[in-house]
Parts: sequence; C-alpha cells; structure tokens
Amino acid sequence: MFSRSVFNDYSSEVFDVCYRDRIEDPPMTRDEEVEKRAAAHALVQSKYDTGVPFFTKDVFRDLARQFEANGGPDGKISVTGLDGVTVHIPLKTGQEYPRRPYGDDFVCIVAKPIVHYRGIQNLLDKRPIPAGGDVPFYMNSIREIYLPVDVSHLVEVRDAQTKELVSVLPVADHDTVKQRLDQMRQSLEASEHFAQIRSTLVSVALPSGIAKIVALACSTMTERDPPECSLAQHALVLMLRDFLSRDSSKSGTGSGGPGSTRIQCFAQEPRYLPIDEQVLRENGVTVLDDPGAFVEIDETSVVLSIAPDIPVREIVADIARPAIMIWDKVVVKDKSTLWTDPVTPRVERMMEDYIELPFPPNDELFGDVAIYVRKGDSKVNRPGQAQQVVGEQRLGVSVDAHVEGQHGSGKL
Repeated sequence: MFSRSVFNDYSSEVFDVCYRDRIEDPPMTRDEEVEKRAAAHALVQSKYDTGVPFFTKDVFRDLARQFEANGGPDGKISVTGLDGVTVHIPLKTGQEYPRRPYGDDFVCIVAKPIVHYRGIQNLLDKRPIPAGGDVPFYMNSIREIYLPVDVSHLVEVRDAQTKELVSVLPVADHDTVKQRLDQMRQSLEASEHFAQIRSTLVSVALPSGIAKIVALACSTMTERDPPECSLAQHALVLMLRDFLSRDSSKSGTGSGGPGSTRIQCFAQEPRYLPIDEQVLRENGVTVLDDPGAFVEIDETSVVLSIAPDIPVREIVADIARPAIMIWDKVVVKDKSTLWTDPVTPRVERMMEDYIELPFPPNDELFGDVAIYVRKGDSKVNRPGQAQQVVGEQRLGVSVDAHVEGQHGSGKL
C-alpha cells in the first residue's frame, strides 16, 4: 500500500493493478477435486505433447473483437478451453473494486479488459498456495487449468468525491517524458553499446523482407523518477527502426526502400498512460491494445521483449517465426520455480531455427539479453526445423463462468 503523500500535482491517469475474478469450480469432495485436477493436468500435458497450439492469432483476433464490442449484448467474453468447453466471462468494466487499497479518499474502478495468459508451466503447476486452513488453495481452479487465455481487467484509481483519475505514483508531464526519451536515444546512439549492436547485425545476412518491429511489455516511461530501463527499451526500438530501414534501403528489400515508408513500429503495454501513447505516437510508434501486438507478429517482424511478466516467448513459439527476436537470453532455468516468461520445450524447439548473437552486456538498462536471427536467410546454417503445430477440432460445450469477487493479479 502506498502512503497518501504520493498523490501530488503530478496526478494523471494510471492503471496500477489488475483485477480478475477467479472462475470457481462447482462444489465437490476433496477426493473428487484431486481426481479432476489430475485429469485436467493429464489432458493439458497430452495436448501440449501432441503439438496442439495453446495460443493462436485467431483466438487473439476474436478476443480483440469481443473487447471492442464490450462483450456483446450479454456483456460477456467467451473463451474456449483445451477440453472444448466454452466459458462465458462477465465483463466488470465500470464496476467499483471491492476494496480501497489507497484509503477511503480513493476508489478503484475496474477498467478495460486485457488478456490473462497462462503458459504450460502455469497450467501444470500442482503446488498449493499457502493460505492457511486445512483445505489446499491452488493458483488455478480446475476450469482455469484448461484455459491458456482468460480475461483480466485494468484498474483506474479515482478520487472518491470528484471521480477524477489520479496517479498512484508521481508521473512526469509530456515534455519531460519526450525530453528523456530523446536524451536516452541520443546517448545510446553515440555509445559503444549500440555500435556493438550495429556491428553484430551487419555481421550476418539478416532475413529479407523485415517490415515491422513489435515491442512488448516495455513498461511506462512516465514515472517521475526516470525509469531508465523503459526509456532504453523504447529508444532501442526507434534506433533499430532507423538502422533496419537504412539496411533495407541498401538491399532493396523490406519497407525501407527509396521513397517508401519506414519500417513500422508497434508497442503493447497495459501500463501505458496517455502521455506514453502520445510520445510514442509522435515518434512513429503505434500503440496497440492487448492482444493486438501478437496479431502483428509474423515472419517479417523484429520482436523486442525484455523481462516481461507474461509468457511472450511461449506465445511467439505457437504463432510465428519472426525474423529477429531480442529478448532475455534463452537459458533453461530451475523448472521448480514458476517463471513469468519461461523457457519451455516449445521455446527450446523454436530456438533451433535461430542463431544466437551477442547483445552487449548492460545489466542496468537491459539485463542478460541476446539477439536471435532466424536461419535460412542467414549465412550461418545449423540443423533444426520449425515446430509443426497441429490443430484439432474442439467440442462445442458451453458454460457460464461461476465467479466470485476475488482479487487476482492478472499477471504472474
């Protein structure tokens, strides 16, 4: 909980937390629950092992359509689980959050919906959450074990009396954010760090036809104390656009040829404030609502995502083989720990189609990152084939979600 001193004259719109209703299971005995959980985990594992996609662009497009329509006449979002059962989840947009975490002077209003992503590690997690009492409480209900995608909501903080949007943390104004981004870009462009990145990228034949850069989960740039990592990631997007546009112009490929439009840039981050969106728009970056950025990712894309709080790599492994990916170095970590963006078997198989190039170390701004360039168009040729994902028809069962007013994180 934040003290009230953080509300000051820098007040602005902010989305600080997410709200998600747990999809509750019908009453059952403890033995029945154990049996049903085991059956759910077995089915999910089987689907995963046989290559059934957990994330698809068709699903993302459908969710975006439903979000845009505010759930349609019944105000519900429909998602279909891996077992073929369709769940109808009521939208909560406009409702008051059941608690007041910032004191009685401020209310939290449930805002626009976003996607709640569950990767295979999350779906198969069998450990109960310490909650006290004799009955184990699990992160996912049995119904949620079948749902790689679910619905969460952003939350607005408002003055309880005036209903004006306020900020949980102090935020900078537009001119300050714009200046910070410009300064970060100039600093990085003149640095040995970016010189090494340029040298790395020109050392191989990049895939042809690069047309867009898609940045995911780069966080907000508007915090009053300069968020250096966020500024650096957004600056890198702009610098890569200019570099790759020039490279395309020289090679006659992509969208950077003489007289053509520069490479497109897209960004998706639920925490963006209107100031973020305005500054990015002024720099030629299109901000997309969740899950629009994943729809844009294809073989012509450069994907940039550093330390996200959703399973970006797992989603990409199911939907595309981008030309270039710049993200945390792919290292298989302790599988007993639940990671937000884990290296799963499908991610490992995807990486067989890429060569790893070094990203200059900079723990303060980027962390342990690497550049991954798709094979085929590259001079380096290693064995490895793209994962073949086989779809299947699903059953046409439909149920309404049983919901309770329980606060969920929305993200891992």
